[in-house]
Amino acid sequence: MKNRAFWFIICNMRKKLSEPTFDALFDSPVKVRLLKLFLRNPEENFDLKTAAAKLDSTSARAKKNVEQLAEIGFLIRKNSKDGQTFFVNRGFAFYNELRDLLMKTSPASKEKMLAKLKGAGKIKLAVLSGIFVNCDTSGADLLVVGDGVKAAKFKNFIKNLEAEIGKEINYSLMTTKEFYYRHGMYDRFIRDLLDFKHEKLIDKLKI
Repeated sequence: MKNRAFWFIICNMRKKLSEPTFDALFDSPVKVRLLKLFLRNPEENFDLKTAAAKLDSTSARAKKNVEQLAEIGFLIRKNSKDGQTFFVNRGFAFYNELRDLLMKTSPASKEKMLAKLKGAGKIKLAVLSGIFVNCDTSGADLLVVGDGVKAAKFKNFIKNLEAEIGKEINYSLMTTKEFYYRHGMYDRFIRDLLDFKHEKLIDKLKI
């Protein structure tokens, strides 16, 4: 059903939008990340420097794509004494369809997540919740349990993940010993995370 709804939205948009406008929305990975960033943060204004940092992209590339999205009316430009910022245009013809499309697709590639996590250390458990499973009531988006985790690689993993999703994620990193202790004590955070809707990306602990 989700795949059918996804392609219905895409086909409907393609029919109603001119080809140049449609192509301008999806013609580069940077632009797709921009769509996610602004659609997931509809109340926020972003200057080019901040947008580039959140996309994990260069300022020049971010500027080019932001300008193109402003040209077709998806973004609105705001000038002030502090500089120029951009925010999403909720009156854009397909704002609602794009929001629906965002909700119906996985926020990040699970294959890429798995590969990068395995390179960060001896990961024993990785639980996806919150934004990854469209569950607003979860206390966290990601729980990672492992030993010998390389701080720099894990930090880079989170940075890239947030750039792909378009929003900061709420995550927790624990050692195996800490997790077993908190799990055995019926820690509320652990209990709620596993009781609410979730998906195990890695489960060597057989929880």
